[in-house]
Amino acid sequence: MCNDLNNNCIYYNRVTMKRILTTLVAVIAVCFCASAQQKGEQSLGAYFGYDTGVTGYKIYLGHLGIFPNKQEIKVKEGHNIVAALEYSYFVANNLRLSATVGYGLQANPDTPSVAHSLTISPGIAYYVRLAPNFYYTPNLSVGFACGVNDSGTLGKDSESMSLFGLGGELQPLAVEFRPTKKFAMSVSLCSLQGAAMEGTYNHDDLDRPIDMSGMNVTFDLLANAQVGFKLYF
Repeated sequence: MCNDLNNNCIYYNRVTMKRILTTLVAVIAVCFCASAQQKGEQSLGAYFGYDTGVTGYKIYLGHLGIFPNKQEIKVKEGHNIVAALEYSYFVANNLRLSATVGYGLQANPDTPSVAHSLTISPGIAYYVRLAPNFYYTPNLSVGFACGVNDSGTLGKDSESMSLFGLGGELQPLAVEFRPTKKFAMSVSLCSLQGAAMEGTYNHDDLDRPIDMSGMNVTFDLLANAQVGFKLYF
C-alpha cells in the first residue's frame, strides 16, 4: 500500500501535481488569449437601461401671439427605458468603433405624457485591461436623435412636440467582462448626455405648429445604469 514514506508514491504525487499545475496554467493562458481585444474582431450587442431621473430640458418657443418671444419651459422626465443594438469592429488592438441604434420610452408620472425617441450614433471606445477577461471601457458616441412627445408634457391637453437634432453620450464608468472568446457582458454606471434639438410644438388652440428648439445636458451617477450582452465573431 502506498504512503508518504514510499519513494514511488512521492514521485507519483509530484508528477500528478505537475500535471495539475500545467493544466491550470494552460487553462488560464487560453482564457487570457481568448479575452484579448484584437484588431479585426467584431461583435453584435444588445443594451438595456432604466432610470427615474428628473432633467430640466430647456425648450424655446417662438412668438406667435399667445406666446412671448423665446419662452423657456422646463420639461421634467420620469421613468425612462432604453434599448439599443450595437455593431462593433476593432480597428486596432483595444480600440473599438461601433454603430448603435437605440430606442427610448419615457413616461412622466405627473402628467399623462409619453415620449418616444430614436438615436442612430457612431461611437468609439478604448479597452484597458484591469484583470484577465475584465476591461475598463470608457466610450463616446455622437449621432442623430429624434423624439416625439404626446399629450400633457406642458400641463395641457391635446398637445405634442416633435424634435430632431444631434445628441451625444459619454460613459466614463463602463466595464466589460469577457469570460469566453465568444461572449461578453458590459455594465455602465453613469453617463454624461447632451442634445441640441429643433422641431415643432402643436396644440389644439393653435392655428399652426410653433417652431421650437431645445438643449439638454444631464449627468447621472448610478441612476442611469445600463447592462449589455455581446457576441464576438
